[in-house]
Amino acid sequence: MQAQTSPDKSQHTIHRIEAFSDIVIGFCLAQLGLSLVLPKSATDMFSVWESTTFFISAFIFIAVLWWLHHRTFSSFFVLNIPMVVLNFGVLCGLVLTLYFLESIVRIAAMGQNPAVFFAMFVLTFAVVYALLGAMLLVGLVVRRAELAAAETRWGIAQFASIVVAVIFGVGIGTYAALGGHGSSIKYVALAAAISAVVVRRLVVPRLLQTLPTEGVVSPLHTKR
Repeated sequence: MQAQTSPDKSQHTIHRIEAFSDIVIGFCLAQLGLSLVLPKSATDMFSVWESTTFFISAFIFIAVLWWLHHRTFSSFFVLNIPMVVLNFGVLCGLVLTLYFLESIVRIAAMGQNPAVFFAMFVLTFAVVYALLGAMLLVGLVVRRAELAAAETRWGIAQFASIVVAVIFGVGIGTYAALGGHGSSIKYVALAAAISAVVVRRLVVPRLLQTLPTEGVVSPLHTKR
């Protein structure tokens, strides 16, 4: 990972890291499907509905994570020790979310309150997104002279989205850890999700319009 590494070897290493990451993410999606709860009887629709809703939510989070991870590797990834460590931290955290998810399913099947494990599940997701945001930020800083204005603006927008997602996860996870009731957690999570969407789709774009991205990037390009 030193500066004297040839470009071909660097690209080979990056492709290996990205391929390994895709395998881990794909495994997590497959494992997520195995966590679906089978009905105990023909009338046991509540547990099926609750399990399916939880599965779809987690699937969306992982799918979005994969897309952001892919775009980060495509335009912002830099082969250095901090970036590699952050990437493996993302993968480790993602596997841990599956552990807490299976814990939720098992505890709920025993008729006990899985709020603590739900809190760990959400907080771990927040950590995963925080690490991915750190990767994106490192790429934005290190490769700022190489990025086009559109890529820089996209990176800033996605970093803002990740910050919103992390705040959302920390808030919901903390509320659940402090003893929030299952039904109230759902309403709080829904309200927080709506707030996050409003911030991402309305507030963030307005703020980005005020950023002189072209003015920052173009002088760097003219010096090359």
